[in-house]
Amino acid sequence: MCDEYLMQFDPLRDSSGSINESEEDYIQRMRPLLPEWPDEVLIEWLYRHNTGCDRYAHLGFENFRFRNEEWEADDIPGKEAFWDPKFCDNFKDVERRSEITFPEDWLARYMIENGTWNTPPVILENVDGSIAFSETEMMKSPYHLLEGHRRLSFLNGLKEIGKALENHAVWVVTLVSKA
Repeated sequence: MCDEYLMQFDPLRDSSGSINESEEDYIQRMRPLLPEWPDEVLIEWLYRHNTGCDRYAHLGFENFRFRNEEWEADDIPGKEAFWDPKFCDNFKDVERRSEITFPEDWLARYMIENGTWNTPPVILENVDGSIAFSETEMMKSPYHLLEGHRRLSFLNGLKEIGKALENHAVWVVTLVSKA
């Protein structure tokens, strides 16, 4: 997708590049463009981490439909859902990252203390494997992680050390046909 398409989803910035649009104002500005997107996903993915969304723009964000589901820990995918499975391995050390001596990672600390994430990751449902980056590069199947790489990595670390809760909220994305 072209830069113009992606630029419409960028939060407004000042001359130094810092975001100068409130989360609430951003949601209101995005509502006509992405009416199906939950506020939480708009803020967590497009507002806070908008530089990581370009890899998926070819799917057309307006085609995303979201379901908030609760999954058992054992049903939540691991590195097989990551575009780069090494990322998951690099961040599974949630216990060490939560320690003040690391220095402390606030998200790792939160997840150690609560046994789950602060906000659900966004996972694309690709059961039949038909959704792809290109003709030669397929997306993961049956699920492809779109957003929440550290959170999902940390959860996999929590599962390994027996500190994960039994159930976790997940945003599941399906695609509607392009008009």
